[in-house]
Amino acid sequence: MHGGDIYRNSVKFDFSVNINPLGIPSEVQWVLTEAALHADKYPDLIHEQLKNDTASHFEVPSDQIVYGNGASEIIMAACHAFAPKKALLVAPGFSGYSTCLKGAVPQCKIAYHYLKEENDFDYDETLIAAITNEEPDIVFITSPNNPNGKIIPKDLLNAAIIQCENIGAIIVVDECFLALTGYDRTDSLCYSIRNSRSLIVLRAMTKTYAIPGVRVGYAVCGKPSLAAALEAHLPEWNLSIFGQMAAVECLKHTDYVLDSIELIDKERDFLSDGLKKLGLKCYTTNANFILFKYDGDDLIQPLLEYGILIRDCSDYVGLDKGFYRLAIKQRNENEGLLSALEDIL
Repeated sequence: MHGGDIYRNSVKFDFSVNINPLGIPSEVQWVLTEAALHADKYPDLIHEQLKNDTASHFEVPSDQIVYGNGASEIIMAACHAFAPKKALLVAPGFSGYSTCLKGAVPQCKIAYHYLKEENDFDYDETLIAAITNEEPDIVFITSPNNPNGKIIPKDLLNAAIIQCENIGAIIVVDECFLALTGYDRTDSLCYSIRNSRSLIVLRAMTKTYAIPGVRVGYAVCGKPSLAAALEAHLPEWNLSIFGQMAAVECLKHTDYVLDSIELIDKERDFLSDGLKKLGLKCYTTNANFILFKYDGDDLIQPLLEYGILIRDCSDYVGLDKGFYRLAIKQRNENEGLLSALEDIL
């Protein structure tokens, strides 16, 4: 289950998906319109300009970059390419990894490393112990984690990568939410990726540039051989001309990302404070979404009566009834959400 189900609900304000609250950059909107004029042509089969621009951005070789129809397509490709017999996932965490594992390698055993609520769902050194004890063939880690939004400490992440190399496991680090935290330049592995035979870093344009409907994701791999393995399990022409042109334009707008971070930082504090004043338990987050807990009656249907959709997190492994996630949006929308919750509570 995912957020964003606006097709079966009457929704005015969708807080269930953490899209950039600034919306699509105007330049990207223009390029998407222009792309319609090129819809009579095949897109570039090898994404040459897009790969070269991404390589230049991160200062890595272009043959270590793979583009997909959203990061989810690359996750599925990794499951097919490496066909793990055992996988280690973090709980609570993104359900897309288990979905792809079950579809691509149904015989794969899935083990979970549980983050503890009493520790604010923080990553700690027990992650390394889990990798050592479980001896998985592939490990999926999200930083910042979904649904609680905590970034994994860099030294702990490096230790996890080294341990995966020691046991011959692939490690997929999902950074799809990192760009909007303000810690991208210091914490992203893409800027310091080394010659790793194990590391694949996932990124996406989806949340950062508010284009989930365009579907553009990519991976920066530790070695060209990892990239080649992924591409062998991706369909040809997997990016449309709309996706390719929009992604090339997105990479140009670093100022837009900085403006977004400034807004999100301010509104994260405003929304967290408002939720706490209503007596709700909020968990510390670095991302543009907040995990909170309410021990009373269900909040989904009452909020839908106000045209507001939030994410019910009771279906996450490691969570139960009463956990919810909501996106950080513009001030007027955040005020509307808090007002609705005040009425309901």
